[in-house]
This record gives sequence, C-alpha cells and structure tokens, in this order.
Amino acid sequence: MSAIRRSVIASFADKYLSQVIAVATLAVMSRILTPAEIGVYMLANTVILLADNLRLFGIGTYIVQARDLDRAAIRCAFTVTLVVSIGVVLGVNLAAFRISEFFRAPELAHLVGISTLAFCVLPFGAPIVALLQRELAFTALAWMNVAAACINAAVTIALGATGFGPASYVWGFVAASAAATIMAILFRPDLWIFRPSFFGVGRILSFGALSSSVTLINTVYDLLPRLALGRLLGVDAVGIYARAMTVCQLPDRAIVSALQPVVLPAMAAHSRSGGHLRTGYLRGLTLMSAIQWPALIMLALLADPVVRILLGPQWGETVPLVRIIALATMTLAPAFLTFPVLVASGRIQDSLLSSLIALPPSMLIMIGAATIGLWQVAASLLVIAPLQMLVALLFVRRAIGLTWSDLLVAARSSAAMTIGTAVPPTLVLALSPNGFALGFGETALAIVAGGLGWLVALYLLDHPLRSELSSVLRMVKATGSGRRLSDRAAGE
Repeated sequence: MSAIRRSVIASFADKYLSQVIAVATLAVMSRILTPAEIGVYMLANTVILLADNLRLFGIGTYIVQARDLDRAAIRCAFTVTLVVSIGVVLGVNLAAFRISEFFRAPELAHLVGISTLAFCVLPFGAPIVALLQRELAFTALAWMNVAAACINAAVTIALGATGFGPASYVWGFVAASAAATIMAILFRPDLWIFRPSFFGVGRILSFGALSSSVTLINTVYDLLPRLALGRLLGVDAVGIYARAMTVCQLPDRAIVSALQPVVLPAMAAHSRSGGHLRTGYLRGLTLMSAIQWPALIMLALLADPVVRILLGPQWGETVPLVRIIALATMTLAPAFLTFPVLVASGRIQDSLLSSLIALPPSMLIMIGAATIGLWQVAASLLVIAPLQMLVALLFVRRAIGLTWSDLLVAARSSAAMTIGTAVPPTLVLALSPNGFALGFGETALAIVAGGLGWLVALYLLDHPLRSELSSVLRMVKATGSGRRLSDRAAGE
C-alpha cells in the first residue's frame, strides 16, 4: 500500500503541475485564437487522437498487466508498436486531403500531416514508459511528463503569439513528443529493447486487438461531438463545444488523470499476488466520488465566472454547455475503474462487449442531437452518461461480485459531502445581485465557502478520504524528515 501511495503522490504532483501548465496555455491561447481557429485545431486533434490510439495498439497495457514479462516479449512489443506506427503515419498522410474535404476545412490536411512527425518518434519511448508504470516508478514519469508539458506550452504559446494559428498547437505536440521520448531513453537507456523481434507476436497481437478495440471505440465516442458538429454546424460550433468540454474535464484531468496511470499497475499487481479486486474497487469509488462530485457541482454553479476567467469574454456561449456537461459527468465517477478492473480480473473481452452495447445507442442519440444544435448535444449527455455507467456496472458486478447495495454504501457519504460543498456557494449566488454572473470577489468567496463546506463535511462524516489524506500527509512528512536527516549526515 505504501508503494501505491507513493506512486499516487508522484502521479498527483505530475498531473497537478501539468494541469496548471495546461490551464495557463488554455487561458492564453483562448485569447489569441478565435473560436473558428480553435475549432479547426480541435478537428485536427480529433484525427490525431484517433490515430494515436490506433498506433498504441494496447501494447503499453500489455506490458503493464502481463504476469510473465521477459526481454523477448518487450522487444516484440516494441517491434509491433513500431510497425503499427509506420502504418498509421502512411495511412493518415494518405487520408489527410480527404479528411479536409469532408469537413470543408482546407487547413486540416496540413495540421494532420505535421502531427505524424510525432508518431515517428513515440514508438521508441512507449515501451519504456510502460515498464516504468509496471514498476510503479511514477517519480521518474512525473519528471518526464512535467518537462514535456513545459515544452509543449512554451512552443504552443510562442508560435501562437507569432501568428502560426492552429498549427502552433500541433507543433507543440510534436516538440513535447520528441522531448518525452528522449527523456524516457535517458531515464532507462535499455537499448536492447529496440532490437526487432517477433517472438511471441501472436499473444501480443491477440491482446492488442482487444485492448485497442476498446480504446478506439471509446475514443470515437468521446470525439463524436466534434466530428458531428464539424460536419453539421461548422468549425465555430466545434470550438465552442470543445472549450466547454475542456472546462468540464478540468476536475477529471486533475484527479482521474493522476490516478489512472497507477490504477491498472496496482490492480494488476494485486491480482497477481492473489488479492480480491472488490475491496479496491469500492474504496476507489468512495475516494473518487468524494473529490469529483463536489468539484463538478461547484463547476456547474460557478460556470459563468469560471469561463470568463479561464477563456475570456468571447466564449460566453460555452457557459450553459458547461453547466449541463458538468452535471452529466457526475454519473461517471466509477468509470475510470472499469477498464483496469476488467483487465486485472482477466475479462478484457467484457470491456469490449460493454462498449459495443452502450456506445452505438449513445452515438445515435448524440448525432440526432447534433442535427438540432449545440445545447441539445450537451443535454443528450444527461441520458447517455447514466446509460453507459449502468452497462459498465453490470459487467463489473459480474467480474468481482458486487451488489447494488455495496455501490450505494460506497457512494452515500460522498453524496452527503457533495451537498455540504454545494450549499455555501448556492447561498452566495442567491444573495448576489448579479445572479450567476458573479464578480471576481464574489467568485472567490463562493470557492472558499465551498471548500470550507467540503472540509467540514469531510470531518463530520469521517469520510474514508480523511484517513487516506492523513496517511499521505504522514508519508510526505516522513519523506521530508528522511531527506533532512540524509542532508545532515552528508554534511557531517
């Protein structure tokens, strides 16, 4: 458990620093580029993400979860990644012109073409990153990720300020990818990994086909609003919706993205040692919902000032979308645990089946909403998100023996904490003459009041998160004390 906590601490430090950098980049670039330019980039980014998920082919997940991993398997994993990446680079460049024609955005082909430069270098870092995750070496990963985020931000903002437009984002991605690959090799210069081998390729291809299918299907669904809006309503609509989604994902990126890299390695190690996944799943749900739900309810309440502060005055159309998306996202609190639990329990095929059941109707609902307008696309998530979570829970219950009462017990104290968090800022809004359009001082008061409400609820309810935070603080203090003692010893 201490190794997992250390990994979580390192991952949180990584993601929070990266998130601060990303938010700063978001604020600056939202004031440099227009909604139409952001929309063009988001369409390009959609193609990039789809291609990148196809390129990954689930190889990193294979390395992390494999019970027996030898040099031959690692070399084969690298070889498969390299071959798939070369195929993706060729395919994307051949399709780039057709893609720009489909969305009636000529600049799209150029942006997509630039992005494939990153796909040429990423295969050399991917197996090393997966090995570091398997070994829970998240301190090294944190250094790599934060450095790459700084390079990404610096290149993106510098090029954006000098008139590169949407291409500034793509060049930032290329620069960060190259830097991350170089740092991965420096952290672990095991050059034998790069000797091509196809020994054991059948096992890797079998796992990769299932894993990448799950990832690709879910990625297509996540990116579907951009694709539908880009085709039906134009690039301006893509930019507005994408920025609303980005704002709503800030709590998720600060919390889930920090835990996500740790969850699968931890659960896989727990399963390899013969442990039961049920307890870990319920505890993860309890801890996650105690942070995510209050953060999202605060975002829904304070959407207007948050958008004005983060994005600037030209993004006012995103405010109602942020409110709806934040509320819909609350139902997805356990979602980040679904894939790791099913993989660790040997039921990766259930993850694919779950996606095949839930996502087609979700896509139809969303496409139908996109034919009407932006608000309707956001509102469709109020139906889609609960549907997807219900299907996922049905499979998770079967995999690890959960009951519905287990889930309710795990979530009820977090629901009470969410209410405790929401009441103080709701009072600030009710008493404000500006309604939801709070001024800066009122916004600060509402945030502080919500934070105090969360802390009071945390202590009054004696939520499990309280003991977890105490353990983390003790570990941080112990680490600091150990370093001071080491420094003293070195000085003597």
